[in-house]
Amino acid sequence: MPSPVRIRTTATACWRTACVALVAAFASVALANPLAIGVIVPDAEDASEVTAAVARGAVQGAEMAEEEHLFNADIFGIDFAVPIVRADGADAVVAAADALREEHEIMAVAGGFDDAEAAALSAWAAEAGLPYFNVGSEDDALRNDLCSPTTFHVAPSAAMYLDALVGWYVRSAYRDWFFVLGDGVDAEALAERTRWSMQERHFGAGEAGRAHFDRGGDAAELAAEIEAAGADVVLLLMDAEHQLETIAALEEAGSTVPVAGFPASETQTRTFFDLSRTAAPTLGSDHRATAWEASLDAYGAREINARFRDMFGVPMEPSAWATYQAVKIVFEAATLGESTDPEAVMEFITGPQGVFDIWKGIGVNFRPWDHQLRQSLYLIRIREGAEEPFEYADLVGELPAIYMPGTDPEERLDQLGDLRARSTCAF
Repeated sequence: MPSPVRIRTTATACWRTACVALVAAFASVALANPLAIGVIVPDAEDASEVTAAVARGAVQGAEMAEEEHLFNADIFGIDFAVPIVRADGADAVVAAADALREEHEIMAVAGGFDDAEAAALSAWAAEAGLPYFNVGSEDDALRNDLCSPTTFHVAPSAAMYLDALVGWYVRSAYRDWFFVLGDGVDAEALAERTRWSMQERHFGAGEAGRAHFDRGGDAAELAAEIEAAGADVVLLLMDAEHQLETIAALEEAGSTVPVAGFPASETQTRTFFDLSRTAAPTLGSDHRATAWEASLDAYGAREINARFRDMFGVPMEPSAWATYQAVKIVFEAATLGESTDPEAVMEFITGPQGVFDIWKGIGVNFRPWDHQLRQSLYLIRIREGAEEPFEYADLVGELPAIYMPGTDPEERLDQLGDLRARSTCAF
């Protein structure tokens, strides 16, 4: 399915070659109601550096999506807007969603940068009958017992990230894993999901050991336990701030075992990369999993990354990419489906025509059993000596290999995350 014409206000030429066909398609669009997509982002005024980076990226992604799509909307007389509200906490994001609906007549909402907020917005959207796009929470519960037919997950799930991490490391002969459990995430559940991935999808990989590590704990004792276990890699199952503290403590204790971390959205920012390598020049300059990489130079990603840097002067963070894609998906579903009715938009998204170009190589869709967006993930390595943010990371790999001959792209993408048989979601 072709994407809507993307024309910048500073240019008169399309970025894609399908302009003639798309203009013809848009010419018949007559939307009776406003096409307003509300975006709720963290209030970063008193937030940590990494949370502020996520919020900043989300705002930038929404602003870029509004500018690029507003120009197209104006051409065809579509009343289009992307109002942005800052709020923290489950109650606050619900209040923000109510205000957006009352003041801007939104027909969709995007947000959810922690698990509680995403769950609250998902419940609100179900009651309101509007589509909600989760752009920040990896929580598997939202795709299982807490799932909703009105919720769509642009953010990859925890299961997807863990499957990707296991795939990359096991293929590189890192087979014995040591789990370090901390706070800020459901660490036990993440450890068990990682074990399942190793046992069910990879031969010869397994858990070497696990330990709980609280802030201020004995890092020397933890380092000794990791070494005694003969671990090939350490997986930190904790929030971003705790990961930074643990990486620094392990390096100071003399540990040399490579460290990976659960890729919560805060850990995918250039700010986190810089803090990580500063806190621990060796262990902190290792591999990370991301939903997007600003140096990606294929599949049309070069163009969106370049446009973003031109607009804001910084690399495109995953939160910016996810927020942009949420707006783009709604815009395409409403305009190509010729309706801003929320039910019609959701029917378009979940129907056979609901295939979207997210600049990851092929058109993708949402899984019918849990509304998780199928997509590839990326492995990067933090560069210790880089001075410019764009150079803080080197792109190392992509999973899965979507163009492997003789395979169905959906089957390849479904290597990551929970398949229908494992899902507990019931729409």
